[in-house]
Amino acid sequence: MSLILCPECGHQISDQAVTCPYCGIKMHTEEENTVVSEQPSTEPAPLSQPPKRNKSMIWLLAFIVALALCIVAYMCWSNAAEEKLEMQRYEEAMLSTNIQDLKDYLVQFNDAPQEHRDSVSARLNLLTEEDADWANTIAKGARNALEAFIKAHPKSLHRGEAEDLIDSIDFSVAVRKGTAEAYAEYLKMHSESRRAAEAQEFLDNKKASEATAEEKAMARDVCRRFLQAVNARNEEKLLGTVSDVMASFLGHNNASKQEAVQFMNKLYKEDITNMNWYILDDFKAEKNVEGSAAPANITAHFTAEQKIERTDESKEKDVKYAVTVEITPDSKITKFNLRKIQ
Repeated sequence: MSLILCPECGHQISDQAVTCPYCGIKMHTEEENTVVSEQPSTEPAPLSQPPKRNKSMIWLLAFIVALALCIVAYMCWSNAAEEKLEMQRYEEAMLSTNIQDLKDYLVQFNDAPQEHRDSVSARLNLLTEEDADWANTIAKGARNALEAFIKAHPKSLHRGEAEDLIDSIDFSVAVRKGTAEAYAEYLKMHSESRRAAEAQEFLDNKKASEATAEEKAMARDVCRRFLQAVNARNEEKLLGTVSDVMASFLGHNNASKQEAVQFMNKLYKEDITNMNWYILDDFKAEKNVEGSAAPANITAHFTAEQKIERTDESKEKDVKYAVTVEITPDSKITKFNLRKIQ
C-alpha cells in the first residue's frame, strides 16, 4: 500500500481507499484504473509542429504574392513611363524644325504607335524638301523667289527670315530712289517693320524740308536774277544777288562776292558776242533744315541751259548744266555750284 493525493482536496490517502475520508469523493478502484489505463487515448496529438509548418507556408505564399504584385506594378509603371516618354518625344518632334530630332525619334521609338511614326515621317519629308527649297531660294536672292517660298511653305521656320529679306530689298529700293513717294510706298507694304521708324523719320524730315510756294518763288527769282546779271554782264546786279561772304562758290569755301564777278568774266571768251542763260522746267526747292535754326536756307536744284553766240563756229553754242544754289532767307546766294551735263 502506498499514499496518494486526493485529486479533490489534496490530502494524502491510501491508494486502496474507495472514497476520500476528508472530502468523500469517490476514488477509482485498481481495476478501474487498469481499465482506464488500458483504454486508447483520445487526447489530440501535440499541436506544436503543424502550426509552425502552416505559418511558414503562409509566409511563403504571402511573399510570392507580394513579389508577383511588385513585378506587375513595376511592369505597369515601366510601360506607363515609356509611353509618357514616347508621347513627350513625339510632341517635341512634331514641333521641332531640326531634321535630326525627327530622325532620332524614329530610331529610338521603333515600336511607337504607327500613327505617330507616320506623322513624324511625313514631317521629316516636309522639312527635308523645305530645306532644299530654302537653299535654292537663298541662292537666287530674288524678291519673287522669296515670295514663292512663303507661298509654298506658309508655316516654315524660314518664313520670318524670308519676310525680313523682302523687307530689306524693298527698303534698299526706297533708299536708292530717295524720294518721299518711295518711302511712303515702303511704309505701305511694311508698316510693322523694324525699319519703319527710319522710313517715317525720312518722311517727317522730307515734309519739314518742303519749301512753301512763296519760298520756291523767292528762290527761283534769285536764281533768275543771278543768271540775268551774267547774261547782261552786269556786275552791280550780280553782286546784289550774293552774300558778302559765301559759304561755298564753285567749290571755294568762304568765298567773297568778287569770286562771282570773276566767274562771270571768265565765261566771256574773246569769240563770244552774246550769252543767254535759261532755267528749265525741272526747278525744285527745299528747306535746308538739317542743323540749322529757323528760318532755314532754301536749296534749289535745276537745269540751266546756256546759249552762246560766238564768232568761232566750231566751238559749242548750246550747253546744259546741273545747278545747285543755296539761298538765305534774305534772298542772297550763299552757295553756288554747277556741273556740265551736255
